[in-house]
Amino acid sequence: MNFRFVRSDDAELLAQLRINMRRERETAPPPENEEAFLMANVEFFRKAVADGSYVGIIAEENGIPAGTGGFCLHIHPPSYSVPNGKTACLLNMYTVPEFRGRGVAGHILGALVDEARQLGCCKIFLNASHMGKPLYQKFGFSDVSNEMVFDLI
Repeated sequence: MNFRFVRSDDAELLAQLRINMRRERETAPPPENEEAFLMANVEFFRKAVADGSYVGIIAEENGIPAGTGGFCLHIHPPSYSVPNGKTACLLNMYTVPEFRGRGVAGHILGALVDEARQLGCCKIFLNASHMGKPLYQKFGFSDVSNEMVFDLI
């Protein structure tokens, strides 16, 4: 199994893997225009990988994508718990079904945690799926109870 950091030319692959993940996990209905949704994801990854605001890893076996994961860098005003204002939002963690149970996600997560640390991030945030939660807990992630959301759409 090969693990590598993503490049801008991986945008279409990243978008397709993200859509596959969303199809498995999403409870909301899919967008009416799935092609436009795919292209919006492609454009996001193309731009964010190029400017460094998205850092990702792809796992491949014999040239076949096995999984991916990444984080978006966020800069906020400094706080007591984040004195430099740098955090990472972990997302897009996905292992292709036929590669599950082989440690792909754990290897990707470990590499992403190391990279976030190297980039000076003080915290990593995420929304855990039911399937992913045990892995995150094993790595030392903890539940927080003060998060809220306000839907604008």
